[in-house]
Amino acid sequence: MLLAGCAPKLVAPDMAVKVDRYVPGQNVAAVAMPAAWWGIFGNQALDRLVQSGLAANPSIGEAAANLTAADETAASANAGFLPQIIIGGPSYPLVQRSSYPTGPNGYPPYTVYALTGTISYDPGLFGARKYTFENGAALAAYNAAELDAARQSVAGNIAAAAITLAGVEAQIAATRQIIAAEQRLLTLLQGEYTDGAIAQLDVLQQQSALLAAEASLPPLQDQVDVARDKLAILTGRLPADFVVPEITLTSLDVPEHIPLEVPSAYLADRPDLRAARAQVEAQNAALGVAVAHLYPDFSLSAQGGYAAETVGSLIEPESALWTLAGNMLAPIYEGGALHEKKDAAQAQLASALMAYRQAVLTAFGQAADALQAVQTDEAELHDAQDAARTADAAFQLASAQFSLGAVDYTTVLTAQQAAAHEALAEVQARTALLLDVAVLQAAMAA
Repeated sequence: MLLAGCAPKLVAPDMAVKVDRYVPGQNVAAVAMPAAWWGIFGNQALDRLVQSGLAANPSIGEAAANLTAADETAASANAGFLPQIIIGGPSYPLVQRSSYPTGPNGYPPYTVYALTGTISYDPGLFGARKYTFENGAALAAYNAAELDAARQSVAGNIAAAAITLAGVEAQIAATRQIIAAEQRLLTLLQGEYTDGAIAQLDVLQQQSALLAAEASLPPLQDQVDVARDKLAILTGRLPADFVVPEITLTSLDVPEHIPLEVPSAYLADRPDLRAARAQVEAQNAALGVAVAHLYPDFSLSAQGGYAAETVGSLIEPESALWTLAGNMLAPIYEGGALHEKKDAAQAQLASALMAYRQAVLTAFGQAADALQAVQTDEAELHDAQDAARTADAAFQLASAQFSLGAVDYTTVLTAQQAAAHEALAEVQARTALLLDVAVLQAAMAA
């Protein structure tokens, strides 16, 4: 028991990361991030869609099953170092028929009845038990982090697909308004050309603009179909059986104050980083097991029970039997295999550390990209909104002047055409901002 606690001390892997800032030249405040981060958009249909995906997505179910398997595997590995009690055994089967055909007395075959049990115990000397338990616990923690990562991935992908779908449908509506405006202007120009007021070039240029606007509709419709199918798959349904909830772009709130904060526990809570740390801990424990195998291993076993030639005399004092044994396995020469296994475990630990540091760099890169994208998108949306308001005001003014006879109808249609284009640009800017807010929230969520 004392030797079982004599585990060789391993140097703890250095996984410390100094956090000064996430974006160059900018100290970002640190706050807690809500788990259900998609609530920031204030849309109940989106919330129900995400909850549906979290309940039915196959990848989440797969990760949950992997976690259960890891927990059971860890418990099974640790159980190998607990006392083992077995009824029966190879030395004394419950029923045994034996014969001695040779010898001075020529014994005939006879039957032996036995009732025996075996108790064995392997204390796991020199840290074998300790590091085996730590390895199993680390692998279970890894699978728990993978489950959280799967949930966050599904939630983020559902939010992105729903926003994309709403944005594309809004673009289709704006494009149809553009097509209507282009068609009205083309009809007017064709009339003026017929009257000889303008050249045919003006008509052809406007007809080209109309055809270009019409040609932009089929790709947008393809994007709608792709987003709908993606939502179906993410929520665990067949595309043919999926009914898309109505989520419009205007029903998704753009937060008044975009959350540009990074969680203070970012490195501790992000699932992929937790998974990478768990892998390091598992490999460190595997190294401990490999080191323990360099030292002697000792196990105890005891067997006791009864054995007799007749069932009636089985439970008799003279039929009792017992054995007590100890077994020690000490490596003397094994061709360097155990040392090479230790070196291999050390290399795997170094690999896991590099993978963890790469995961940290990737996480900080994603944080920086998301923070900068949100800031850029916010400015672009403000500019697009200003441009849309200005274009609409110009259209309203042209309409008022036309009613007074101050301008011709071509001016009105041209202003309407410009307003429709600016409205489309605003839709695109709003969609981009909502998508990047979703990316930021998903990247920061624990």
